[in-house]
Amino acid sequence: MPDPVHLSELIHQPQFSSAAQEALLNVLVTESWVTSEFAATLAPLEITPAQYNVLRILRGTHPRPQTCSDIAERLLDRTPDVTRLLVRLERAALIARCRAEHDRRVVEVSITDKGLDLLSRLDDPMDQAIGRLTRHLSDEELQTLSSLLDRLRTDQE
Repeated sequence: MPDPVHLSELIHQPQFSSAAQEALLNVLVTESWVTSEFAATLAPLEITPAQYNVLRILRGTHPRPQTCSDIAERLLDRTPDVTRLLVRLERAALIARCRAEHDRRVVEVSITDKGLDLLSRLDDPMDQAIGRLTRHLSDEELQTLSSLLDRLRTDQE
């Protein structure tokens, strides 16, 4: 396995004010790298990571529709403009939006067959990207990483 590039080398900062600062900067740099890798994997099918996230949420609850607020609550990247995201997906015929029968103020969102097909074509490339990004970590290390990140978010509201 190649030697890892340490954060201090990557961002040209020889020291940090604390271990906490170094760790949190490392999380941010790593998040940016992972997001860029995912974006590159999704780009050939002209879909963004945020759009992919919405489609995965909807596939996971298919055929039950979700409200806009349900989707917003589950998004990995808390974008304030969920409506614009949904409009783009609807224009591409990947989702369908309609007013709920029980309350006309509520918009329900469902994934279309075209959206399901797109996700099925992305399953293998995304699995390969995940494998490539995590290839230097064992399953045990990945579980430890997940556990540590969960603990980091302990006070998240």
